[in-house]
Amino acid sequence: MNRILVSLVTALVVSSAAVAQTAAPVAPATAPAAAPAATTKAAANKAKQDTVQSTTQAAVATTGSSATAKQQAKNTAASKKVAKPTKEQRAADTKASAVYSQSGTATAAQAKSNTAVSKEMPKQTVNMGTPAAEKAMEKAAKP
Repeated sequence: MNRILVSLVTALVVSSAAVAQTAAPVAPATAPAAAPAATTKAAANKAKQDTVQSTTQAAVATTGSSATAKQQAKNTAASKKVAKPTKEQRAADTKASAVYSQSGTATAAQAKSNTAVSKEMPKQTVNMGTPAAEKAMEKAAKP
């Protein structure tokens, strides 16, 4: 993946450099006008170089390892601002998670509800040795 990005950036730089280095047609220069043309050409080349350099830096800054490094530096700085949890906080978080699902207010409320329902149900006394009791048990066992 990095090789592909590097090759794309390189191709972009080469193509923009080739466009920037194409020479414009120059009129035949006379002796007095030659000196200003040389300084103008040097200034134009410098301007083209600056344009290519800024384009290259802009393309590289959005992708690649330098952008990743900058983002990681930001993330590290942000994470150092947040205090690490204490041992007690981590223990409380662990107990509050689903690891210990047998505790908590919801479980206690469910236990109370179950107890209330079971107390409302009448207790049935059944003589286990009788044929009627066996039929009742078979009937209750079938879905």
